[in-house]
Amino acid sequence: MREISELHELLQGLVSICTGLDKGRIILADQGRSPPAGGKLYATYNPIPVRAYGQPSQRLEYIDALEEHDEALGDNWQDLEEITASSMEMMLSVNFFNEGAAQAAMMLHNANFRTPISDYLFIHQLGFRYVSNPRNLSTHFQSGIQPRWQADIHLFVDHEVSSKVLRAAGFSIEHYIEE
Repeated sequence: MREISELHELLQGLVSICTGLDKGRIILADQGRSPPAGGKLYATYNPIPVRAYGQPSQRLEYIDALEEHDEALGDNWQDLEEITASSMEMMLSVNFFNEGAAQAAMMLHNANFRTPISDYLFIHQLGFRYVSNPRNLSTHFQSGIQPRWQADIHLFVDHEVSSKVLRAAGFSIEHYIEE
């Protein structure tokens, strides 16, 4: 993953498979979107990067030339892209609204041990750490008229950051192994 937006569909699917809620009733938070119609249970989710975790790995890859170059260097001039990959801890804040909100929040706990969910995590290379204590937000908003519950899923995802590197004229990369 290079952009958080790459995770949106995967995280929406994770909330769906953990709770049994239809994907159409799970929306990305803070978009100014209206809730799904019908007054039934729905959820919002918000992925929040927490921190990079562990030792990153780095690699170099050839890319097309970024700047003009001397034609005497040849036609296949390339620059480099340095890619740093690390494990990123993410917090997925999930809010449930309407009747069934408490049950949906409870279903997140130990979801990673259920077979379809563990398969989903493995296929999409998501690491499931734990789920926070569910919080009853009903009393804080609208005097309990609309049930609201919140829980945070703590995950690990692979994260990459890249930088473009211009090569000096005539410089090549070779790997030497000393014996």
